[in-house]
Amino acid sequence: MMRKKVFLSGVLALGLLLAACAPAQAPVESAAATDWTPLQMAQAIWDTQEDGPEYTVLLPGDSMYDTLVSESYGLDPALVEDGAVLLAGGASAREAAVLRLSEDADPQAAVQALEDYLEARAGEFAGYLLEEAALLEEARVITRGSYVALLACGDPEAAEEAFGLCFTQSPPKETSSPPAGAETQEVLPPQESAASAETPLPEESTPAETAAPSSTPQPAQSSVPQASPTVSWQYDEARLLEAWAAGDWSMLAEEDQAILDICREVIDTVVPADGSECDKELAVHDWMIAHGSYDSNTLSMLPDFQENPQNDNPYGFLVDGLGICMGYTTTFQLFMDLLGIQCITVEGTAYHGTEDHAWNQVQLDGAWYCVDVTWDDPTTTGAVTDWMAHRFFNVTSDYMRTTDHQWDESAVPEAEGTALAWQS
Repeated sequence: MMRKKVFLSGVLALGLLLAACAPAQAPVESAAATDWTPLQMAQAIWDTQEDGPEYTVLLPGDSMYDTLVSESYGLDPALVEDGAVLLAGGASAREAAVLRLSEDADPQAAVQALEDYLEARAGEFAGYLLEEAALLEEARVITRGSYVALLACGDPEAAEEAFGLCFTQSPPKETSSPPAGAETQEVLPPQESAASAETPLPEESTPAETAAPSSTPQPAQSSVPQASPTVSWQYDEARLLEAWAAGDWSMLAEEDQAILDICREVIDTVVPADGSECDKELAVHDWMIAHGSYDSNTLSMLPDFQENPQNDNPYGFLVDGLGICMGYTTTFQLFMDLLGIQCITVEGTAYHGTEDHAWNQVQLDGAWYCVDVTWDDPTTTGAVTDWMAHRFFNVTSDYMRTTDHQWDESAVPEAEGTALAWQS
């Protein structure tokens, strides 16, 4: 996934709330009364989840709460009298929100706005964090009177039941409510280590600071263009390829040198020197899956989880081991170019065209194949099988179409090769 996020505009949100809308799927009752506060209700919902992680509380007056309600949920804050949002953050999509709407608000329109939000969130997780994407697909929005609840949790049935009990039972006498107007509380979510989700393909290599001489280009004392100062460093593949061809990257910025040092080590120790182009491509693909992980912090709604600033280029992937789809794609492109394998980058979309996505195409023995290394490296609580780690290795364009990839088909060649597809 690239950095695209889907929000409803304020104008659209206001229209959703004030205009008459088609009936939503969620049940709506005309009236309901309760002594529970939205925070008590949200906490009761969260408590029904046996594996619920720690959460952050957002309340009215918190800057994040106001932004979430208006920009992410697409609701007019003036039409939301009170509310509470519990967010797990990090790699987790778990979220529980209870909002009390004003008399002027249209509950049906609020339901639609929140369902649109859940749809957008599901698109952000699709292909990367499999269980969290599935959780969002099962999430629901329900209403009772002027209250609307967003339930994105592992057991939505239990959460819905807890919401209903808030209108038939007395609230707890004591609660651990955070101070009024408090900013987000300390977050200690059990972030899932993406390393645990990596497929046990090749043994993970640890980039060495020095490498033994080999037949690949080695740094030499010759004149090559110098990169911009480190403080303003930006990735430029052409600069790296020129230094690689010259056999000297000693005058490059530290970031460039680090990238090429790791590439040299991988090519020297992982890529079979006497293998075919497909053998070399597969070695790079499998090493990347074993080495790096998707930067799941890009999916968090909380500021406590900061994404890697270089996750869209080879430095973030190779040096820090974190990348988004562009980080995976540019890294694979760089390796192919260093190995002399014809390769192109395809920038398109996924999830019904709503999420930016990128992958590669390679030409082997005169035929084009598609390769999506990012989606071959999903984060999951289960084992990543060999098949799962090669679902998008050397596949056809037709296969990409059937797996929710969209792109400008006039801009890239049709991938029709099948002879070098991965065989289990």
